[in-house]
Amino acid sequence: MPISIASAALTAIITPERGADIVQIIDRATATPLLAESPTRGVGTSEGSATDSTAAWLRGYPGGWQLLVPNAGPERDHDGVRQGYHGEASLAAWDLVTRDESSCTLETDLLTAPLRLRRRVSVEGEVLTVTDEIENLSPDPVETRIVQHPAFGAPFLDDRSYLVTAAETIVTDAAAPGTLAARDVVGRPGDVLPAGPVRDSIHLPGPGSTASLFAALTGFATPEATFCSPTAGIAVRLAWDGEALPHAWFWIEAHAGSGWPWFRRLYAIAVEPANVLPGDGDAPPYLRGGNGTLIAAGETLTLTTSLTRLPLPPD
Repeated sequence: MPISIASAALTAIITPERGADIVQIIDRATATPLLAESPTRGVGTSEGSATDSTAAWLRGYPGGWQLLVPNAGPERDHDGVRQGYHGEASLAAWDLVTRDESSCTLETDLLTAPLRLRRRVSVEGEVLTVTDEIENLSPDPVETRIVQHPAFGAPFLDDRSYLVTAAETIVTDAAAPGTLAARDVVGRPGDVLPAGPVRDSIHLPGPGSTASLFAALTGFATPEATFCSPTAGIAVRLAWDGEALPHAWFWIEAHAGSGWPWFRRLYAIAVEPANVLPGDGDAPPYLRGGNGTLIAAGETLTLTTSLTRLPLPPD
């Protein structure tokens, strides 16, 4: 069953039964839901519905915010096991360890990597904080991919919205970059994508625009990105540990995909802190993919990611 935690400013809804996902964050002052909702969120188990690990992950995918460990992206063979699309953690059932009005702690052990995960989600005032601990239970070192996977959507975002980013570089996908940029482009975000109304900002397409993008942001002066919504009258800043997660996957799906899996039903825009660039191969000097972060035997990697409600920046 989903659980809710709240402060005076924010309400967060979390699902221990699937991934310890944060399925929605609501700005209480404006009653605005911030995160995207997926059209596949209500799809249950049925014979033939999951043809591979991608379909299995998308079945019941709620939108919202996931933790992708030990894999992110297409399924891969690693350490003698086939790790599924976007990793085991985001599909696993998590145990609820503690809970009060403004926080909860959840825990799960993985099968496809010798990892124990603990996630604490808390809200205080206008800040939601996620603390993820990744513990290596093995006497051997383990490498893992790590991606925070929050996707924002309507009605928070629309065609008046923009993203302020401190990233110096955008790297577009080598195979499927979408409609907004060409393949294998490496450049400044404001040179590759339409500029927004303030310095270091990118204009975001609205629902129904059929725009799409798959890329990554890197070279952050400060590890953060701010979604600004003049329509809602608020901004939301996502900030993270830039040493552990030096990149951020950046994707846009604005009712663009005419076929499976979205059939033009999804509006979502995501900036996803990550320890690897998406895809495979090179976009010199950037290496795509890779095995991620090495965690020594018995050690724990702790990551902190925060979401802060802010006033809109001045023009």
